[in-house]
Amino acid sequence: MPDLFFQCLFALLAIFGAVDLVRSVFLYAFRKSCPAGHYLMFSISGHDEQAELRLRCAVSRAARIGAETRVVCLDRGMDGETRRVCELFCGDHPAVILCTPEEFEKNWVR
Repeated sequence: MPDLFFQCLFALLAIFGAVDLVRSVFLYAFRKSCPAGHYLMFSISGHDEQAELRLRCAVSRAARIGAETRVVCLDRGMDGETRRVCELFCGDHPAVILCTPEEFEKNWVR
């Protein structure tokens, strides 16, 4: 009985591995070859207890997209504590930009 369980577990993990391999090959084959960078944007307003977790998830997702992907966190009225957490995180991760919508529009929108 345990042999059957481990064989099924092995087969399931092999299927997941094969699907991930096919996905990786397709993402590599059909990636965009444009010279422009990519931005992953999200906004935070008010007090957000999950701000650091959201930033970490965004950095992780940006790493999967590509090396030139940057994370932009828009400050839409954060409170002081949330802003400080985001500033500390941005200091440790240079790929993360913290700005207001006005700053983003002034510097990046043409």
